[in-house]
Amino acid sequence: MWQEDRVAKTSGRPTLTSIVGETVAEVSPAKRHGLGRGGPALLKQVPLFANLSARHLKKLASRCEVVRYPVNRTVVRQEARGDSFFVIADGEAAVKKGTRTIGKLGPGDFFGEMALLDGQPRSASVVATTPLVTVRLMRGEFSKTIDDNPEIARGIMAELAARVRRLESVPVH
Repeated sequence: MWQEDRVAKTSGRPTLTSIVGETVAEVSPAKRHGLGRGGPALLKQVPLFANLSARHLKKLASRCEVVRYPVNRTVVRQEARGDSFFVIADGEAAVKKGTRTIGKLGPGDFFGEMALLDGQPRSASVVATTPLVTVRLMRGEFSKTIDDNPEIARGIMAELAARVRRLESVPVH
């Protein structure tokens, strides 16, 4: 809603509520907790979760939230503490090291998976290049899910072990 429309509906004068509400809407991305029926299928595309059962994917999806970002919004900032993981449901984003773009992400791509495990600082920034719809899993929610369902941890460990084995099998020149 344009500021003029908001002013007209508040007896001709802007109110603190209208100004604060507009500012918060610009700063805070829109969120919706939990994923719908498609959530487990979206998470299944992520290699880290590929070995999980449908039941465990559903539990994990219930801990996620949908977060929308406008164009040019920084989703994660390089060197900031990593506390969340994202899957892009719709839109595109750029991966940046400093000011240099080093990659592009689109629907089905994910980032921040290592933050779920170690909480270390981000190695790159991710910036929305179109309106972006993401599925976010916070580290705390992930930890609660693991605590409640140790089988999920075993599935994730199996995928991590497979990644290490693949890396070890690559010849060094």
